Amino acid sequence: MEERLTVNITIKAAIATTTALSLLALSPSARAEPTRTCQFNPDLGVPNPLGMRAYITITQEDGNTSFLYEQFPANILSAQVPATIATNRLLTFYKTGLEAARLLMLQNPDFYTELVGYPDPEGFAPVNAVLTCTP
Repeated sequence: MEERLTVNITIKAAIATTTALSLLALSPSARAEPTRTCQFNPDLGVPNPLGMRAYITITQEDGNTSFLYEQFPANILSAQVPATIATNRLLTFYKTGLEAARLLMLQNPDFYTELVGYPDPEGFAPVNAVLTCTP
C-alpha cells in the first residue's frame, strides 16, 4: 500500500510540474519577441542604391536592432593565388526597436558612414526607402 501511495504522489507531482511549465511557456512574458527583418525589395521597381553587389539587412531581435552591411566578394587580381575580398560590417543599437533604430540612422549620418565605411552625401534615406520588413 505504501509503494502505491508513493507512486501515486510522484505521478501527481510530475503532472503538476508539467502543467506549471506548460502555463509558463504560454504566458506572454515568457514568449520571445519575434525576430523582424528588413531587406532590399527588388519588387518595388527601384534600383538598389548600394548597387548590385552590396546590401543592408536590418534585424530586430531580443530588443536590439542590428544593421548588417554586406558587400559581395570581389576578385583580387594576383599572379600568385586566386583571391577574393568581401566586406561585412555590423552596427547594433542595444535596447532599441527597429523603427527607432531606422530613425537614428536617418537623423545621424555618422551612423550610416560608420556602417558602410565611407561618407555618403545622401545618407541612409535612399536605402531606407527600398527596404521591406517582415513580419
